Amino acid sequence: MESRYKDADAAKAIEKYAAGETLGLRTYTARLLGSVPDLVVHGGGNTSAKGTVHDRLGRELDVLYIKGSGWDLGTIEPAGHPAVRLGPLRDLRKLEKLSDEEMVAELRSALLDASAPTPSVETLLHAFLPAKFVDHTHADAVLALADQPDGEKLCRQVYGNGLVWVPYVMPGFMLAPRVADAFEAAGKDAWVIVLQQHGVFTFGENAKESYERMIRAVTMAERAIADKRRTVMTRGAVVVQGIESRILPRIRGVLARANSDALERGPILHARATDAVHEFLSRSHAEDLVAIGPSTPDHVLRTKPEALFIRDPDYSNLEGLGRRVEAAVQDYGVKYDAYFEEMCKTKGVEKKKLDSLPRVILLPGFGMVTMGKTLADAKVVADVYEHSMAVMSDADDIGTYRPVSRADLFDVEYWSLEQAKIKPQPPMPLGGAVALVTGAASGIGRATAAMYAQLGAHVVMVDRDDSGLESARKPLDPKRVTSYRADMTIEGEVRAAVAHACRTFGGLDILVSNAGDAPQGRLDTSEGAEALRASLEVNLLSHNHAARAACEIMIAQGRGGSLIFNVSKASFNPGKNFGPYAVAKTALLALTRQYAIDLGQYGIRSNAVNADRIRTKLFAGGVVEQRARARGVSVDEYFRDNLLSREVTAEDVAQAFAHLAQARATTGCVITVDGGNAAAFPR
Repeated sequence: MESRYKDADAAKAIEKYAAGETLGLRTYTARLLGSVPDLVVHGGGNTSAKGTVHDRLGRELDVLYIKGSGWDLGTIEPAGHPAVRLGPLRDLRKLEKLSDEEMVAELRSALLDASAPTPSVETLLHAFLPAKFVDHTHADAVLALADQPDGEKLCRQVYGNGLVWVPYVMPGFMLAPRVADAFEAAGKDAWVIVLQQHGVFTFGENAKESYERMIRAVTMAERAIADKRRTVMTRGAVVVQGIESRILPRIRGVLARANSDALERGPILHARATDAVHEFLSRSHAEDLVAIGPSTPDHVLRTKPEALFIRDPDYSNLEGLGRRVEAAVQDYGVKYDAYFEEMCKTKGVEKKKLDSLPRVILLPGFGMVTMGKTLADAKVVADVYEHSMAVMSDADDIGTYRPVSRADLFDVEYWSLEQAKIKPQPPMPLGGAVALVTGAASGIGRATAAMYAQLGAHVVMVDRDDSGLESARKPLDPKRVTSYRADMTIEGEVRAAVAHACRTFGGLDILVSNAGDAPQGRLDTSEGAEALRASLEVNLLSHNHAARAACEIMIAQGRGGSLIFNVSKASFNPGKNFGPYAVAKTALLALTRQYAIDLGQYGIRSNAVNADRIRTKLFAGGVVEQRARARGVSVDEYFRDNLLSREVTAEDVAQAFAHLAQARATTGCVITVDGGNAAAFPR
């Protein structure tokens, strides 16, 4: 690992952050550490610096700038290192014990700014060390040495007299004096602190020294691993590709059932099949390593005490594999419940049990599948576990992988201060739903995709208009919304779009089939007959392509589903010389009802929205002007010509689509959104 510290960049950081030299440099090197996943991942690690400030009366105070809760080192700003009074914190070393609640109260009372985030749970450790700058990471290479039965011996071989070794102690108050005592006993040569089965600290009188000591410590560990690595038996990484859209929905359905999720809702899945993942899964005893547990207790809330390993999966029989995964998830839940009950009994405590679902499912030949309430959550789990894999591999290559015990993991998993790191997410009306919206580049489709995302859904926007699709997607949350170019009249492209939804989010719950155009002409003319043929492709058959592909996924999930079609008032009240459009849309209404009849047995609902006179591309090319003239009104009057005398917007239609996505007892229904047109009342 190479140092990326540059004096010129450090000077620029001081100027950029305008927070003084100490805090500016603290921010600069914290970001350097946080941008390297081999050191910290997703909120891990913590950093500090000591300095002086003046209070309102001009008195000089010694302070500790320490990483605050909720900040990520990779993106941290000066505000992410709130200042706490150093003297009162150092006085706490005189105490023999301090509860978690008391410790947090002391930390918050020491804040100079009462509105600042709560300081790190390891604040006292940083305070008790004398160095001005202190850095803490969970470096993969150091953990590979520290997660060994003879971890101290291995680390002393690497770091010699520079090592301060601290046997495992759970993070919190008791860890701080243990580290300080060990540091003071180590002597003046000490420059690196390794916490058994936990992580590594370095320190220095300036930011550069502390940072470069961290890089040095990790580099030395990497070299030691390379020197000690022995040949490990593998089975060869046989990789199966192209089955994501068939296997992920089955897994998603299994997890949704196990968690008693509402129908048409479920976890969001992320599949990862990097070379490193395949290499790990091909190890002859990968399953044994997985069963031992995560590389550091800091990861347990993300990954649970262990991943679920599916031995010798048969990808030639995906239905059978789905049943195997379901049985394995049930067994995992039983074992987790037993672990919880045993730990509570052994420790004499009462805790509220977390869910019993695995966060990581490992399928040799396919890869790693992780779950979360959002795609971002699922990706974080994958990132964290991929680094655990790296530690397991390196530790196994040089010796025996032995992280903390189950009892120690339980303490951290059910530690209130650890659980506080993961912010609860408020329930959303479409939270846990994956929706695919066609015709999403503009008009009704665009408005519907935006509304679904706002209501908590993960959305795939589909259209054949590349530039329009990108413009529509850009303002939406990239963590929730993705886009895919497809021509809905081409069945292969439709299936590819649905497969993209599965690869990206793990399945599909809602289809909004909205794509279409509005051809005109008399059916008794050759031009009209040709227009009808083309209209049937766009306004009828393309919807069937989408529904067929979506239903295959919904049936595989076994959790129901919602098909919602955009029909038209023309299906009830056709207009003169508008036959090519009206006939196809009337057939689409029949298709909606047929799907309701045929797919109800699978819990799949089929409904329609009947919209009229919405300012969309259907009225482009002079169409709206022509129709307004035929009625002797202006364009604006044409759009307001309804019983309510108000123009209906794309957002009005999107609200109807949103309602139908939540109306779980409704199928075969048509909702009219046209401001009121008596001639087009459904009947």
